[in-house]
Amino acid sequence: MRIWLLKEAKERLIIWFLLVLDFETKISMALTKEDIIREYKSLKQHLGAVPSNKKFRDETGISQRALIHAFGGNAFSKLVIECGDVPNNFTIPKTSLEEILIQYGELTRKLGKIPPAGEWTYNKCKPNISAIKQSHGLNWGEIPGKFLEFVANKPEWDDVAVLIPSPKINDNPVINAKIEGVTYEYIKFIPPVVQDLQELSINKEKSTEFERQVGLLFQMLGFSVQILGQGTGRNPDIIAMTSKEHYAILIDAKARKDKYEIGTEDRKFIEYINKYKPILINQGYSFVYFLVVSSNFDSTQEKSLKNITRDTGVPTTLITAQQLLKILARKIEHPYRVELRKLKDLFIESGVISDKQLSKL
Repeated sequence: MRIWLLKEAKERLIIWFLLVLDFETKISMALTKEDIIREYKSLKQHLGAVPSNKKFRDETGISQRALIHAFGGNAFSKLVIECGDVPNNFTIPKTSLEEILIQYGELTRKLGKIPPAGEWTYNKCKPNISAIKQSHGLNWGEIPGKFLEFVANKPEWDDVAVLIPSPKINDNPVINAKIEGVTYEYIKFIPPVVQDLQELSINKEKSTEFERQVGLLFQMLGFSVQILGQGTGRNPDIIAMTSKEHYAILIDAKARKDKYEIGTEDRKFIEYINKYKPILINQGYSFVYFLVVSSNFDSTQEKSLKNITRDTGVPTTLITAQQLLKILARKIEHPYRVELRKLKDLFIESGVISDKQLSKL
Protein backbone atom coordinates (compact mmCIF):
# COMPACT_ATOMS: atom_id res chain seq x y z
CA MET A 1 0.00 0.00 0.00
CA ARG A 2 2.75 2.39 0.95
CA ILE A 3 4.71 1.62 -2.24
CA TRP A 4 1.59 2.40 -4.30
CA LEU A 5 1.14 5.74 -2.49
CA LEU A 6 4.76 6.71 -3.12
CA LYS A 7 4.41 5.84 -6.79
CA GLU A 8 1.24 7.91 -7.07
CA ALA A 9 2.85 10.88 -5.30
CA LYS A 10 5.83 10.68 -7.65
CA GLU A 11 3.59 10.67 -10.71
CA ARG A 12 1.64 13.69 -9.40
CA LEU A 13 4.90 15.57 -8.76
CA ILE A 14 6.01 14.94 -12.33
CA ILE A 15 2.65 16.10 -13.69
CA TRP A 16 2.86 19.27 -11.53
CA PHE A 17 6.39 19.97 -12.76
CA LEU A 18 5.32 19.61 -16.39
CA LEU A 19 2.39 21.93 -15.84
CA VAL A 20 4.67 24.56 -14.29
CA LEU A 21 7.15 24.14 -17.12
CA ASP A 22 4.39 24.51 -19.67
CA PHE A 23 3.08 27.60 -17.86
CA GLU A 24 6.54 29.21 -17.88
CA THR A 25 6.96 28.38 -21.54
CA LYS A 26 3.62 30.01 -22.35
CA ILE A 27 4.60 33.09 -20.33
CA SER A 28 7.92 33.19 -22.19
CA MET A 29 6.16 32.90 -25.52
CA ALA A 30 3.75 35.65 -24.49
CA LEU A 31 6.46 38.21 -23.68
CA THR A 32 7.46 40.24 -26.70
CA LYS A 33 10.72 42.12 -27.30
CA GLU A 34 8.90 45.35 -26.54
CA ASP A 35 7.67 43.98 -23.19
CA ILE A 36 11.19 42.98 -22.17
CA ILE A 37 12.73 46.26 -23.35
CA ARG A 38 10.12 48.18 -21.39
CA GLU A 39 10.94 46.17 -18.24
CA TYR A 40 14.69 46.72 -18.78
CA LYS A 41 14.34 50.51 -19.14
CA SER A 42 12.10 50.71 -16.12
CA LEU A 43 14.57 48.76 -13.96
CA LYS A 44 17.51 50.79 -15.24
CA GLN A 45 15.72 54.02 -14.28
CA HIS A 46 14.93 52.59 -10.84
CA LEU A 47 18.54 51.47 -10.23
CA GLY A 48 20.20 54.45 -11.86
CA ALA A 49 22.59 52.11 -13.64
CA VAL A 50 22.72 49.34 -16.23
CA PRO A 51 21.57 46.13 -14.49
CA SER A 52 23.49 42.89 -14.75
CA ASN A 53 21.89 39.85 -16.33
CA LYS A 54 21.25 38.27 -12.93
CA LYS A 55 19.91 41.49 -11.43
CA PHE A 56 17.53 41.93 -14.37
CA ARG A 57 16.14 38.39 -14.06
CA ASP A 58 15.85 38.56 -10.25
CA GLU A 59 14.07 41.92 -10.22
CA THR A 60 11.73 41.46 -13.20
CA GLY A 61 11.05 37.74 -12.93
CA ILE A 62 11.76 37.39 -16.66
CA SER A 63 13.49 34.07 -17.18
CA GLN A 64 16.50 33.30 -19.33
CA ARG A 65 14.17 31.23 -21.47
CA ALA A 66 12.03 34.29 -22.18
CA LEU A 67 15.11 36.33 -23.08
CA ILE A 68 16.36 33.66 -25.47
CA HIS A 69 12.91 33.32 -27.05
CA ALA A 70 12.81 37.06 -27.71
CA PHE A 71 16.46 37.80 -28.59
CA GLY A 72 18.15 34.49 -29.42
CA GLY A 73 21.71 33.59 -28.42
CA ASN A 74 23.68 35.95 -26.13
CA ALA A 75 20.23 37.34 -25.35
CA PHE A 76 20.97 39.76 -22.52
CA SER A 77 23.83 41.47 -24.38
CA LYS A 78 21.52 41.96 -27.35
CA LEU A 79 18.87 43.43 -25.04
CA VAL A 80 21.38 45.89 -23.56
CA ILE A 81 22.53 46.96 -27.03
CA GLU A 82 18.91 47.28 -28.20
CA CYS A 83 18.35 49.71 -25.32
CA GLY A 84 21.36 51.83 -26.33
CA ASP A 85 23.74 50.63 -23.59
CA VAL A 86 27.07 48.81 -23.67
CA PRO A 87 27.01 45.28 -22.27
CA ASN A 88 29.73 44.46 -19.72
CA ASN A 89 29.98 40.81 -20.59
CA PHE A 90 31.46 40.88 -24.10
CA THR A 91 33.92 38.08 -24.72
CA ILE A 92 37.44 39.15 -23.69
CA PRO A 93 39.72 39.31 -26.74
CA LYS A 94 42.30 36.54 -26.92
CA THR A 95 45.64 37.51 -25.39
CA SER A 96 48.28 37.57 -28.12
CA LEU A 97 51.31 35.30 -27.91
CA GLU A 98 53.56 38.37 -27.76
CA GLU A 99 51.71 39.66 -24.68
CA ILE A 100 52.03 36.24 -23.03
CA LEU A 101 55.77 36.06 -23.74
CA ILE A 102 56.34 39.59 -22.40
CA GLN A 103 54.53 38.63 -19.18
CA TYR A 104 56.61 35.45 -19.03
CA GLY A 105 59.83 37.43 -19.42
CA GLU A 106 58.87 39.95 -16.76
CA LEU A 107 57.95 37.16 -14.33
CA THR A 108 61.26 35.37 -15.04
CA ARG A 109 63.12 38.62 -14.40
CA LYS A 110 61.24 39.14 -11.14
CA LEU A 111 61.92 35.60 -9.85
CA GLY A 112 65.48 35.33 -11.21
CA LYS A 113 64.70 31.88 -12.60
CA ILE A 114 62.35 30.03 -14.95
CA PRO A 115 58.91 30.37 -13.32
CA PRO A 116 57.04 27.22 -12.30
CA ALA A 117 53.43 27.04 -13.49
CA GLY A 118 52.20 27.86 -9.99
CA GLU A 119 54.00 31.23 -10.04
CA TRP A 120 52.12 32.23 -13.21
CA THR A 121 48.83 31.68 -11.39
CA TYR A 122 50.04 33.19 -8.09
CA ASN A 123 51.20 36.39 -9.84
CA LYS A 124 47.82 36.69 -11.62
CA CYS A 125 49.32 36.49 -15.12
CA LYS A 126 46.79 36.20 -17.94
CA PRO A 127 45.45 34.07 -19.47
CA ASN A 128 45.58 30.94 -17.34
CA ILE A 129 47.79 28.07 -18.44
CA SER A 130 44.96 25.94 -19.84
CA ALA A 131 43.81 28.92 -21.93
CA ILE A 132 47.33 29.33 -23.35
CA LYS A 133 47.17 25.72 -24.48
CA GLN A 134 43.69 26.18 -25.91
CA SER A 135 44.34 29.45 -27.74
CA HIS A 136 47.96 29.02 -28.86
CA GLY A 137 48.57 25.26 -28.67
CA LEU A 138 51.48 25.66 -26.25
CA ASN A 139 52.22 23.51 -23.24
CA TRP A 140 53.85 25.28 -20.29
CA GLY A 141 57.17 23.52 -20.93
CA GLU A 142 57.30 24.89 -24.50
CA ILE A 143 57.10 28.55 -23.47
CA PRO A 144 60.81 29.00 -22.53
CA GLY A 145 61.85 27.97 -26.04
CA LYS A 146 59.25 30.29 -27.60
CA PHE A 147 60.48 33.11 -25.38
CA LEU A 148 64.10 32.62 -26.54
CA GLU A 149 62.91 32.82 -30.15
CA PHE A 150 60.91 35.97 -29.35
CA VAL A 151 63.83 37.82 -27.70
CA ALA A 152 66.48 36.91 -30.26
CA ASN A 153 68.21 40.17 -31.27
CA LYS A 154 66.41 42.07 -28.48
CA PRO A 155 69.24 43.18 -26.13
CA GLU A 156 66.76 44.56 -23.58
CA TRP A 157 65.87 40.96 -22.71
CA ASP A 158 69.46 39.65 -22.43
CA ASP A 159 69.29 39.56 -18.62
CA VAL A 160 66.25 37.27 -18.84
CA ALA A 161 67.48 35.09 -21.71
CA VAL A 162 70.55 34.11 -19.69
CA LEU A 163 68.31 32.53 -17.06
CA ILE A 164 66.84 30.10 -19.58
CA PRO A 165 69.02 27.09 -20.54
CA SER A 166 69.26 26.10 -24.18
CA PRO A 167 66.72 23.61 -25.49
CA LYS A 168 68.22 20.15 -25.96
CA ILE A 169 70.45 20.37 -28.99
CA ASN A 170 69.50 16.99 -30.42
CA ASP A 171 65.83 17.97 -30.34
CA ASN A 172 66.23 21.41 -31.86
CA PRO A 173 68.03 21.77 -35.22
CA VAL A 174 67.90 25.58 -34.92
CA ILE A 175 70.20 25.58 -31.91
CA ASN A 176 72.99 23.20 -32.84
CA ALA A 177 76.03 24.64 -31.11
CA LYS A 178 79.48 23.23 -31.65
CA ILE A 179 82.10 24.69 -29.36
CA GLU A 180 85.63 23.42 -29.83
CA GLY A 181 86.86 21.58 -26.77
CA VAL A 182 83.46 21.78 -25.02
CA THR A 183 81.48 18.55 -24.84
CA TYR A 184 77.71 18.17 -24.98
CA GLU A 185 77.81 17.61 -21.22
CA TYR A 186 78.47 21.36 -20.92
CA ILE A 187 76.87 22.71 -24.11
CA LYS A 188 73.37 21.59 -23.18
CA PHE A 189 73.43 24.05 -20.26
CA ILE A 190 74.91 27.05 -22.10
CA PRO A 191 72.30 29.70 -23.12
CA PRO A 192 72.25 30.52 -26.86
CA VAL A 193 73.06 34.18 -26.19
CA VAL A 194 76.67 33.32 -25.27
CA GLN A 195 77.25 30.13 -27.25
CA ASP A 196 79.53 31.93 -29.72
CA LEU A 197 81.77 33.39 -26.97
CA GLN A 198 84.70 31.15 -27.90
CA GLU A 199 84.37 32.01 -31.59
CA LEU A 200 84.36 35.73 -30.75
CA SER A 201 87.47 35.29 -28.60
CA ILE A 202 89.56 34.59 -31.70
CA ASN A 203 88.12 37.43 -33.80
CA LYS A 204 89.80 40.76 -33.00
CA GLU A 205 87.41 42.61 -35.33
CA LYS A 206 84.53 41.66 -33.02
CA SER A 207 86.22 42.77 -29.80
CA THR A 208 83.25 44.89 -28.72
CA GLU A 209 80.83 41.98 -29.03
CA PHE A 210 83.30 39.75 -27.20
CA GLU A 211 83.47 42.24 -24.32
CA ARG A 212 79.68 42.44 -24.19
CA GLN A 213 79.27 38.67 -24.01
CA VAL A 214 81.96 38.33 -21.33
CA GLY A 215 80.07 40.92 -19.26
CA LEU A 216 76.81 39.11 -19.89
CA LEU A 217 78.33 35.82 -18.80
CA PHE A 218 79.52 37.30 -15.50
CA GLN A 219 76.05 38.68 -15.01
CA MET A 220 74.69 35.14 -15.46
CA LEU A 221 77.11 33.94 -12.82
CA GLY A 222 75.47 36.33 -10.37
CA PHE A 223 77.71 39.40 -10.44
CA SER A 224 76.59 42.99 -10.76
CA VAL A 225 78.29 44.07 -13.98
CA GLN A 226 79.45 47.40 -15.37
CA ILE A 227 80.73 47.34 -18.95
CA LEU A 228 83.14 50.19 -19.73
CA GLY A 229 84.52 48.82 -22.99
CA GLN A 230 86.85 50.31 -25.54
CA GLY A 231 87.14 54.03 -26.13
CA THR A 232 86.74 55.01 -22.48
CA GLY A 233 90.39 55.72 -21.77
CA ARG A 234 92.57 53.86 -19.28
CA ASN A 235 89.81 51.65 -17.95
CA PRO A 236 89.16 47.93 -17.69
CA ASP A 237 86.57 46.59 -20.12
CA ILE A 238 84.32 45.23 -17.37
CA ILE A 239 83.89 45.47 -13.62
CA ALA A 240 82.12 42.52 -11.98
CA MET A 241 81.05 43.03 -8.36
CA THR A 242 79.37 41.06 -5.60
CA SER A 243 78.35 43.03 -2.53
CA LYS A 244 77.30 39.81 -0.79
CA GLU A 245 80.82 38.33 -0.93
CA HIS A 246 82.56 41.74 -0.76
CA TYR A 247 84.83 41.40 -3.78
CA ALA A 248 85.17 42.90 -7.26
CA ILE A 249 86.95 41.81 -10.43
CA LEU A 250 88.47 44.16 -12.99
CA ILE A 251 88.25 42.35 -16.32
CA ASP A 252 90.02 42.87 -19.64
CA ALA A 253 88.62 40.92 -22.62
CA LYS A 254 91.26 40.30 -25.31
CA ALA A 255 90.03 38.77 -28.57
CA ARG A 256 93.05 37.13 -30.24
CA LYS A 257 93.46 34.50 -32.93
CA ASP A 258 96.84 33.50 -31.52
CA LYS A 259 97.87 33.16 -27.88
CA TYR A 260 97.61 36.39 -25.94
CA GLU A 261 100.73 37.72 -24.21
CA ILE A 262 100.59 40.59 -21.72
CA GLY A 263 103.99 42.00 -22.75
CA THR A 264 104.18 45.78 -22.36
CA GLU A 265 100.47 46.05 -21.49
CA ASP A 266 101.37 45.36 -17.88
CA ARG A 267 101.95 49.14 -17.40
CA LYS A 268 98.43 49.90 -18.65
CA PHE A 269 96.95 47.23 -16.39
CA ILE A 270 98.83 48.58 -13.37
CA GLU A 271 97.53 52.07 -14.08
CA TYR A 272 93.85 51.25 -14.10
CA ILE A 273 94.07 48.72 -11.28
CA ASN A 274 95.56 51.45 -9.09
CA LYS A 275 92.84 53.81 -10.32
CA TYR A 276 89.87 51.57 -9.51
CA LYS A 277 91.13 49.59 -6.52
CA PRO A 278 90.72 52.43 -3.96
CA ILE A 279 87.34 53.38 -5.45
CA LEU A 280 86.03 49.84 -5.04
CA ILE A 281 87.44 49.45 -1.54
CA ASN A 282 85.73 52.69 -0.52
CA GLN A 283 82.49 51.23 -1.87
CA GLY A 284 82.79 48.30 0.53
CA TYR A 285 84.57 45.67 -1.58
CA SER A 286 87.24 44.15 0.67
CA PHE A 287 89.08 42.37 -2.16
CA VAL A 288 89.86 43.39 -5.73
CA TYR A 289 91.11 40.98 -8.40
CA PHE A 290 92.26 41.40 -11.99
CA LEU A 291 91.23 38.97 -14.73
CA VAL A 292 92.19 38.70 -18.40
CA VAL A 293 89.89 36.70 -20.71
CA SER A 294 91.12 35.52 -24.12
CA SER A 295 91.16 32.55 -26.49
CA ASN A 296 94.48 31.20 -25.18
CA PHE A 297 97.62 32.40 -23.41
CA ASP A 298 101.34 32.35 -23.88
CA SER A 299 102.98 30.43 -21.07
CA THR A 300 105.89 32.87 -20.64
CA GLN A 301 104.18 35.69 -18.74
CA GLU A 302 105.61 35.27 -15.27
CA LYS A 303 107.57 38.54 -15.30
CA SER A 304 104.54 40.62 -16.36
CA LEU A 305 102.32 38.95 -13.75
CA LYS A 306 104.86 39.67 -11.01
CA ASN A 307 105.13 43.31 -12.08
CA ILE A 308 101.37 43.78 -11.79
CA THR A 309 101.13 42.10 -8.38
CA ARG A 310 104.17 44.01 -7.02
CA ASP A 311 102.88 47.43 -8.11
CA THR A 312 99.19 46.94 -7.23
CA GLY A 313 98.96 44.22 -4.61
CA VAL A 314 96.36 42.57 -6.87
CA PRO A 315 96.77 39.07 -8.38
CA THR A 316 96.28 38.69 -12.14
CA THR A 317 94.38 35.64 -13.31
CA LEU A 318 94.20 34.46 -16.92
CA ILE A 319 91.19 32.46 -18.13
CA THR A 320 90.04 31.27 -21.56
CA ALA A 321 86.59 31.81 -23.06
CA GLN A 322 86.20 28.03 -23.16
CA GLN A 323 86.81 27.77 -19.42
CA LEU A 324 84.30 30.55 -18.71
CA LEU A 325 81.65 28.68 -20.67
CA LYS A 326 82.33 25.55 -18.64
CA ILE A 327 81.98 27.50 -15.39
CA LEU A 328 78.67 28.95 -16.58
CA ALA A 329 77.37 25.51 -17.58
CA ARG A 330 78.20 24.16 -14.12
CA LYS A 331 76.57 27.18 -12.51
CA ILE A 332 73.32 26.59 -14.42
CA GLU A 333 73.40 22.85 -13.76
CA HIS A 334 74.30 23.21 -10.05
CA PRO A 335 73.33 26.78 -9.01
CA TYR A 336 73.91 26.19 -5.30
CA ARG A 337 77.22 24.38 -5.76
CA VAL A 338 78.95 26.97 -7.95
CA GLU A 339 78.61 29.97 -5.64
CA LEU A 340 80.35 33.34 -5.88
CA ARG A 341 82.18 32.50 -2.67
CA LYS A 342 83.75 29.46 -4.34
CA LEU A 343 84.53 31.34 -7.56
CA LYS A 344 86.62 33.73 -5.49
CA ASP A 345 89.17 30.96 -4.95
CA LEU A 346 90.01 31.02 -8.68
CA PHE A 347 91.26 34.61 -8.49
CA ILE A 348 93.47 34.44 -5.40
CA GLU A 349 96.63 33.36 -7.25
CA SER A 350 98.18 34.89 -10.36
CA GLY A 351 98.55 32.82 -13.51
CA VAL A 352 96.60 30.75 -16.00
CA ILE A 353 93.64 28.90 -14.53
CA SER A 354 93.99 25.16 -15.03
CA ASP A 355 91.24 22.66 -15.80
CA LYS A 356 92.17 20.95 -12.52
CA GLN A 357 91.18 24.11 -10.65
CA LEU A 358 87.85 24.19 -12.52
CA SER A 359 87.12 20.59 -11.59
CA LYS A 360 87.00 21.62 -7.91
CA LEU A 361 84.01 23.89 -8.44
